[in-house]
Amino acid sequence: MVSGILPGLGTDRVMTLKWAPFQTMDPCIGLHSMLTAKSVSDARQAIEHLNIISLNIVFGHSDGTIGWRVSGRIPVRSSGDGTLPYVVTGSEDNWVGYIPSDQMPHSLNPERGWVGTCNHKTIRQDYPFYYSSHLSPSYRYERLKELLDSPHRKAAENHWEYQRDTMNLMAKRIVPVMANALLSHQATKAMGEILCRWDYRDDPDQAAPTVFQAVYRHFALLVFQDELGEDLAKTMLGNWYFWQERLQAMVLEGTSPWFDNVKTDKMKETRDELFFQAGLKAAQDLGASLGKDPEQWLWGKVHQMEFVSPIRRKGFGKAWLGGGSHPAPGSCETLYRGIYEFNQPFGVTVSASLRMVADLSDEDKLLAVLPGGVCGRLFHPHTKDQVKAFMNGDKVFWWFSDKAIKDHSRAILNLSPQ
Repeated sequence: MVSGILPGLGTDRVMTLKWAPFQTMDPCIGLHSMLTAKSVSDARQAIEHLNIISLNIVFGHSDGTIGWRVSGRIPVRSSGDGTLPYVVTGSEDNWVGYIPSDQMPHSLNPERGWVGTCNHKTIRQDYPFYYSSHLSPSYRYERLKELLDSPHRKAAENHWEYQRDTMNLMAKRIVPVMANALLSHQATKAMGEILCRWDYRDDPDQAAPTVFQAVYRHFALLVFQDELGEDLAKTMLGNWYFWQERLQAMVLEGTSPWFDNVKTDKMKETRDELFFQAGLKAAQDLGASLGKDPEQWLWGKVHQMEFVSPIRRKGFGKAWLGGGSHPAPGSCETLYRGIYEFNQPFGVTVSASLRMVADLSDEDKLLAVLPGGVCGRLFHPHTKDQVKAFMNGDKVFWWFSDKAIKDHSRAILNLSPQ
């Protein structure tokens, strides 16, 4: 029994939910088998037992085999698709089974020579089952394709750089339209000029990402809140997956019934008029916190990543136990993950939990850095000594061979039973 299942929609309903992981949980969770797999066949069998969560899992073998499979079990429904709750009126619900394991999305040694996912739509139009309607916009995967489809050979260092790539393909498409609308008015001309000079990278030392994100956020509110009301509009816009590509299509098309404010009888608002209004609202917000000069509205000033200890997430002592706040690259749309909450801009709430690149021809080491450190013990020197490396992109190695471990050891911890 679950209450509060649809926050923001103002419902007092209590729902009884059927949960696929509970229905299909295997005595063997599968994760430990995945971690100890010695072959592609072992990995595939382990993934078939990993039913507690649906994940895109990519794997590679030192013989050159690469693959991707989805874990978890997805219900097959006799009616409906799971987007909205299904009302059960009798003794039977609408679940009639699960997508067979061999028909779950997967790929093995594709002709293009690589596999990768960004939580995007991975199924074709002719896929015979309903899979999901809650999928990441395609921007990050499209950027991944640009990088991996480039002709040169990719080394481990290239993949390390790709995880920190800040190219924003959504902005690349929308900014020409937005900038033109802002340039048409003296009050927002300076913002339009900043956007015109932008290379579309969400870097901390640039003002353009701040201008774009702030203006586009207010634009989205202006598009939807007159029809939906402010609260419902914010609830919908709070989930990036539902609206980003739909709104982009409307912007690029140029016209949409949603652009007109239904509360104004004597005029019909256009896309460009809403961009101008959004620019004025963004300038008011940013001016109050960062000053009147748009050139000083640097992305790193508002888009920050804060490292906190689970022991003290807020209040007195938070800064002492945590790793501090740092200017953060990236955004929701870049390979460098830097998601912020739409309704609480612009601090980072979701980023990478681990950056790792493994060269399967190198048995001594791999590239890996944690956003903190490798020790969970409070006040231990290795609790947060990787924060700087994580933020700066410094290369950190994890050593594997006995010789490499011995050569690079700085300290030895002996655990002796009492």
